[in-house]
Amino acid sequence: MKRCIGSLLIVSIFFLTIQPVCAKPNDEPLKRLVLTLLAPKIQEQINQYYTSKLTVSPTFAPFLDGTDVDVRYHSSHIVVQVKTIPYVGPHLDVGLDSMRFSIDNSGLVVVFEYKHIRDYDLPPNWQEIIKTR
Repeated sequence: MKRCIGSLLIVSIFFLTIQPVCAKPNDEPLKRLVLTLLAPKIQEQINQYYTSKLTVSPTFAPFLDGTDVDVRYHSSHIVVQVKTIPYVGPHLDVGLDSMRFSIDNSGLVVVFEYKHIRDYDLPPNWQEIIKTR
């Protein structure tokens, strides 16, 4: 029992003393890599949210303006915060969304959070894709 408590205490102290490391703001190749690898998970989250709001699933453009990524490194995982503006048709923005992912050292991706921040109005000729309540 003492051995278990001692081990738990050592592991706890280890994790409390580790500070996250942030990606440098000009680290665009890393951000592009992260967005490329997370693109299916990001699209999955967008599909889940908008399925009850629109008759078509919006997409996102990870390498155009409107997608921002923040990467924080920890010893056992990476936390990625993504803000994106999903769109339909010829880049008609439908909203602003934020999502947070954790990627462990084995490559497992877990969605921590999805927040819809705001809606954007669609033009009159695209109103028919909005689901009525």
